[in-house]
Amino acid sequence: MAEFTLVIGNKNYSSWSLRGWLMARIAGIEFDEVVIPLDRPETQAAIRKHSPSGRVPVLLHRGLAVWESLAIAEYLNDIKPEAGLWPTAAAARAHARSISTEMHAGFMDLRDGMPMNIRASFPGKGMTPGVRADIERITSMWRDTRKRFSTAFGQDDGFLFG
Repeated sequence: MAEFTLVIGNKNYSSWSLRGWLMARIAGIEFDEVVIPLDRPETQAAIRKHSPSGRVPVLLHRGLAVWESLAIAEYLNDIKPEAGLWPTAAAARAHARSISTEMHAGFMDLRDGMPMNIRASFPGKGMTPGVRADIERITSMWRDTRKRFSTAFGQDDGFLFG
C-alpha cells in the first residue's frame, strides 16, 4: 500500500480527476488510485467517504484529505518542491497561479458546450459564440504565457513556463 491515495473519477471524462492524476505523476509520488465511477446513484456516497466536498479529485496522505486540484498542486509542491509543479521565481509563480485559477474557475461556456471526452472527436459540436470566446481567451492566455516565460529561466522543455 502506497503512502498516498488519489481518489478520482474516470480520467477520460473528468478533467479535474486527470489534473490531480497528472500532478501526482509529475511529482513522482507513489500512490494508490481509487477510481469512482461518476454519474451513478452511489457516486456521491462513495466520494463522500473520502472527500469532504463530495468531489474528486482528493489526495489522501497520512490522515489528511486534500481536495480540489489547485489545493493538491499546492500540497504536492510543498512536499515535493523538486518536482517543479510551480515555477520557482515569484513573478512566474504568481502568473502561474493566476492563470491556473482562471482555468479552474472559468470557461463555463466551454465546459457546458464541449464536455471532456479524450477518446472521442466531435469537431465543431457544441461551438457557440461563448465557447469560441472561451477558446480565444485560453489561446491568448497560453500564447502570452509562452511568450513571457518559456525561455525566461534558460530552458524550454515545451511547457507553459519553459
